[in-house]
Amino acid sequence: MLAQTSGCTVLTREKRSLYHFNHSFPASDPAFRRSLDTFGNMMVGGNSAEILNNGDAIFPAMLGAIREAKASVNLESYIFKDDRAGHLFADALMDAARRGVEVRLLLDGTGGAAGSLFEPMKKAGVNARIFHPVRLTPWSLYKIGQRTHRKILVVDGVTCFTGGVGIQDVWLGNARNPHEWRDVQVRVTGPATAQMQAIFSEDWIFTTGEILAGDKFYPAIPSAGGVEAQAIKASRGDSSSLAKMLYYVAIQSAEKSIHIQNAYFLPDDQIRVALGNAQRRGVDVKIMVPGTHIDVKLVRMASRLHYGDLFEGGVKIYEYADTMLHNKTAVIDGIFSLIGSINLDARSMRKNAEESMAFYDHDVAARLEATFAEDLKHCREVTYESWKKRGLLTRATELFSWFFKPLY
Repeated sequence: MLAQTSGCTVLTREKRSLYHFNHSFPASDPAFRRSLDTFGNMMVGGNSAEILNNGDAIFPAMLGAIREAKASVNLESYIFKDDRAGHLFADALMDAARRGVEVRLLLDGTGGAAGSLFEPMKKAGVNARIFHPVRLTPWSLYKIGQRTHRKILVVDGVTCFTGGVGIQDVWLGNARNPHEWRDVQVRVTGPATAQMQAIFSEDWIFTTGEILAGDKFYPAIPSAGGVEAQAIKASRGDSSSLAKMLYYVAIQSAEKSIHIQNAYFLPDDQIRVALGNAQRRGVDVKIMVPGTHIDVKLVRMASRLHYGDLFEGGVKIYEYADTMLHNKTAVIDGIFSLIGSINLDARSMRKNAEESMAFYDHDVAARLEATFAEDLKHCREVTYESWKKRGLLTRATELFSWFFKPLY
């Protein structure tokens, strides 16, 4: 279909959302490892990866990297609030800019644009921009649905961070109470950082027209460890959903275990069937989602509507009890793992700009499995029996909530 926009004609298309991939080889097979190159970037070795749990570990690591930056800092975030967390990052970014570091900040127009911190950062030398600014006019409201949900920090082109964390007070702390969210971030140093830099650059170029090139952004990166990693991106204009393809291929390839933590768990029919089929062929499938502490209540209700499909396949579902679980991780067969911004919902699968860091490494997978096991201690298992006993009003609310799933 052709659409006229700002004097130029662009081609728009529906994103393919149904795929065919048989369980032909396990995740442990070298063929699976080689096939990961299908998802846009090659899996590259020579990386180190550090799993960071909750704000008490995540914020000092990210802020420390900014403070130690020598050439460039590129930060992209869906949420950046004018609160204590926002001030911590604003101060670090402004300090870096004042000492001569090139600092670029890209914030989503819908999620939050730093409030009163935005202009002071610009005056201090931070090149701060808004991805799809939202203006309350009838002809621009459509941009509310055009979001970057990416969470990327790249420092000196050598080290990058990603995960579920936004810049807001709820991410501070150590998930000790409902005011401190549970989340996971990863710090990667090594060649895979260049791939995450390119993902940041995609949205930066779209927003500003500035092409990022040269040693400030893409230096020669020596080996930093033995971890194989790749950055995966999903963009609104892609003809296929790389986010869904990634999860679908991983689920279809599993032979031993699938352990998923996801904040907004609204998988479509095909993913639900694939998870059930994996359990039926002997795979240990465990899904961890938020419990009553969730920021968007309708998402939880909509998610629970189709739990029956998963229970009938033998899938186990756990709800995190202490606070909002915002993790977006997956571990397949103790070898392949994902950490990033991707939710298993329609918006991440089809509309948002998203990203994830994928790892083909037993040690990284083991560390994430240990995190999963620890989080299980804070969960309540949802059983098929308890789910079937929910009342008529609850069922009606779930159905009502599901109608709005493309908006979450």
